[in-house]
Amino acid sequence: ERRECERVKQLALNIIPEAIQVGLHINVAQVACGDPTCAPIDTVITLTWQEGLSKPLGLPMTAAEVTTEHIQYLLEDPTVNLEGWQKGEEFSNLRFEVNDAVECRIGEDPITGWAPGKVLKLMYREDNWPPGVCAPYQVELDDGRLIFAPHDIDQVIRKGVKTEGEGVETE
Repeated sequence: ERRECERVKQLALNIIPEAIQVGLHINVAQVACGDPTCAPIDTVITLTWQEGLSKPLGLPMTAAEVTTEHIQYLLEDPTVNLEGWQKGEEFSNLRFEVNDAVECRIGEDPITGWAPGKVLKLMYREDNWPPGVCAPYQVELDDGRLIFAPHDIDQVIRKGVKTEGEGVETE
């Protein structure tokens, strides 16, 4: 596990521009999720700048499964703002607004592991989270559960459309 986490760290360093790496510390860890509706193991890449923010970026897979393409896709998320984070600025350019119909990934299966809902809050954070950490969205699922989307990427949250008398269908 330690070797795989170090490999993921090197992959991230190979992608992140050198200018952004000034003052940057990267920590990679595998985290077990106790919620039966999420992936059993997530790989969390935490980016911390000496004079900026600390931002965790998660992938719903083990470190051994992470590829350069996964990290590149994660860093292309519109909410990932490496230059801003280095300066201590929060992320911007979210894709969805409050009350937008969405589908959220809540299960392992890439086809059936989605649940319909609507965006409840932007820039959501919980009291017990470290300073500077927030999720782009809090979502109320159609079944009434409240969850948060940790990243604004299609692998986690995607656009949905409301249909009469039903939940959300993807476009």
